[in-house]
Amino acid sequence: MKKEIEQDLPLLDALEQLYPDSSKRTLRTWIKVGKVTVDGIVATRANDIVKAGQELVVGKATPGSVHGLKILYEDPHLVIVDKPMGLLSVPLDREGAPNALKILREHYHTNSIFAVHRIDRKTSGVLAFAKGDEMRAGMDKLFKDHDLTREYLAIVEGNVFPEKGTWHSRLVERSPFEVVATTDPEKGRDAITHYEVVRNSPHVSFLKLTLETGRKHQIRVHCKEAGHPIVGDKRYGSTINPYKRLCLHAHRLAFIHPITGKPIDVSSKTPKSFES
Repeated sequence: MKKEIEQDLPLLDALEQLYPDSSKRTLRTWIKVGKVTVDGIVATRANDIVKAGQELVVGKATPGSVHGLKILYEDPHLVIVDKPMGLLSVPLDREGAPNALKILREHYHTNSIFAVHRIDRKTSGVLAFAKGDEMRAGMDKLFKDHDLTREYLAIVEGNVFPEKGTWHSRLVERSPFEVVATTDPEKGRDAITHYEVVRNSPHVSFLKLTLETGRKHQIRVHCKEAGHPIVGDKRYGSTINPYKRLCLHAHRLAFIHPITGKPIDVSSKTPKSFES
């Protein structure tokens, strides 16, 4: 049901007016599980004031956008966005360059929004943020234990053979902007990427990549080491850039919600340039 509120009311009172036959316990449950939105944003507290003229909706929340940042999934504990290519995930310095974390904190008027992982500035796609310390701790554990699914799409130079396999190496961060592979077993950290060729073109291959580990620049380094740098990735050896971007896209993120126990499986559409 969709309803425009006629006077300022606490959220629970507004719901009671809309659903007089429902108990307060039921209404509070709707709020808790994220079924209630106010002006397109999931409402999380029963005592929050819904102002006259605002639109209250009960049902499956429809993903919206925040200052051009598309929301793919949201509940009281979590927000997952579709980060565009060129936008930072988090601040790099104090200069205040636009970044997804800053946009969300300003939108929700709180600093209790936390990045639980990152994707490179030139990479687009699925990016998750925790709402509050409990969710942050739960997501941190999932990433630490590699207990989730992270799928990427990439266009790389040349034709990849065999068409399915695993890249395994140890990676060392040489500088904030460069990561290299090492054969020294005492250095670096294990990095494992599973790849599969979706299709080959005369000069490039379209890959689906699944991370077993999530090291910085992992996919970019592994593609370079395999002799197939990601198209547009000049830093890691690409010599062509017909698509005018780094051709790497965070396509899918799936896991069990640390608080609700609900399976979460969120995908971002393949960039149109990748389909050409």
